[in-house]
Amino acid sequence: MKNRKYIYKACIAVITTALFTFSSCTKLDEKVYDSTTPDNYYQTKDQVLSGYVMPYAFIQTHIYQVHFALQEFVTDEAVAPVRGGYVDQNGAWNRFHRHTWTSAEPWIELEWNDMYQAIGFCNAFIDAITNKDISGMGLEISKEQMIAEIKLVRALHYYWAWSDFGNIPVVEHVGEQSPATKSAAEVFSWIEKEIKDNIPLLGDKGDPLWYGHFTKNAARALLAKLYLNAEAVMGTAHWDDCIEQCNAIINSGEYTLDEAWNTPFLVHNESSQENIFVVPFDANRAQQFNAAQQQLHWSLAPVKYGLEDAWYKTVTEESFFNLFQDNDFRKQQWLYGPQFYTDENGEEQPVYDGEEQLVLNPHIEALENFEGGWTDGVVNIKYEVEYSTLPNMSNDLVVFRLSDIMFMKAESLMRKNGGSATSEAVNLINDVRARSFEAGDPDATYTTGTLTLDELLNERGREFAYEMYRREDLIRFGHFNDEWWEKPASQPFRKFFPIPFNAITANPALKQNPGYN
Repeated sequence: MKNRKYIYKACIAVITTALFTFSSCTKLDEKVYDSTTPDNYYQTKDQVLSGYVMPYAFIQTHIYQVHFALQEFVTDEAVAPVRGGYVDQNGAWNRFHRHTWTSAEPWIELEWNDMYQAIGFCNAFIDAITNKDISGMGLEISKEQMIAEIKLVRALHYYWAWSDFGNIPVVEHVGEQSPATKSAAEVFSWIEKEIKDNIPLLGDKGDPLWYGHFTKNAARALLAKLYLNAEAVMGTAHWDDCIEQCNAIINSGEYTLDEAWNTPFLVHNESSQENIFVVPFDANRAQQFNAAQQQLHWSLAPVKYGLEDAWYKTVTEESFFNLFQDNDFRKQQWLYGPQFYTDENGEEQPVYDGEEQLVLNPHIEALENFEGGWTDGVVNIKYEVEYSTLPNMSNDLVVFRLSDIMFMKAESLMRKNGGSATSEAVNLINDVRARSFEAGDPDATYTTGTLTLDELLNERGREFAYEMYRREDLIRFGHFNDEWWEKPASQPFRKFFPIPFNAITANPALKQNPGYN
């Protein structure tokens, strides 16, 4: 199954060559002997496959490197403190932490550009292939299914952009000039219809090329997420619709909860029975997922994991870490306190940071610590770290999994019940939570009295830490603008990012979000 991801890299080279050829002839006096265009490119099976996987492959380039930052660093979950005066990314992460970003923020512009570049790749393939006869090429899936999948990749990026920015333009074809901003409600309707129209054309788990691709249930998961956040983004609730999609996934029988809480995140997590949609990565052939490099302490990484170049950039705020009880197995995703490694004789040895044993402190002294802070902050290793000298990881990054579907249904039931837990909602959360405690541990179960909305937010934090849900969760539960460590209360308009200044400069038809210049 793991080798499914390799097709991404192989096909990127083919399609990238073709894309470069489209724009390579720029001298007016140059005699053109040959050119490649979308009209004449898709002539072979490999060419069609290259265009088909290009939008999938592009997700690998931005989901962790950019999208993760905008979903995590703006919350109480992940933080990149200044250590010894070194300010990473010109202080962008700290502006995110404090909610003081502007429309000129480069990382917000990167997110915007990545969303629309991905949409452009989708549009290019759909436009080129729709009227092309590829019936005799021996492809494993139909043209209709390929188009439906790429429309879902496009819908995913529109969903991310809708969640990030609210009011955005919708572009369905290559060459559309100066598209105007649409309201969040209009974008919602477009995404909803796009997903619903294409679900019947998608494949199922177990079909050829299903892994890492949009299946019917992956599309339903995206639709459920759209419905879950509808009220927070545009003011109209869709709780019944969310429950309907969650039920369809749960009742399909295609997915079951993994026995261990961390199975979805192992190096070889393609065996997970819980993961619904993932972005495949491989340390050699499908890179850009370097969580271990960004998060591990530089003194720990070489002796325990073989990684010589670790940054200790991303750590976790103490208040979020304190959500985890000692008897909760999910606390194992954090490295904290005195650090040890196992030597070649199988014996435990202390990790040294200089002349003293490395001790990772949950308490971070200051967001800007110009004197030190060299061991402040616990480290997340939810995604299993493989012993390797390579900075990139082979774990496939999880986008949707069954446990989140169960949590989404439970939350929707509670929202419909005035915020109070129903027996069904409690059972759904307890079914997921049970695997994180010893059998019979009374802390493993909630009741209708103890599962409040605020506690559900806390439990979502425990279950989905570092899975890029925290920003949406805090917004939906009304806590995104709260005061937290090293951050004053922020303005309500901050729930959306600004439309980048350069995007508006290039397209005056775009309308800036309220609160931003």
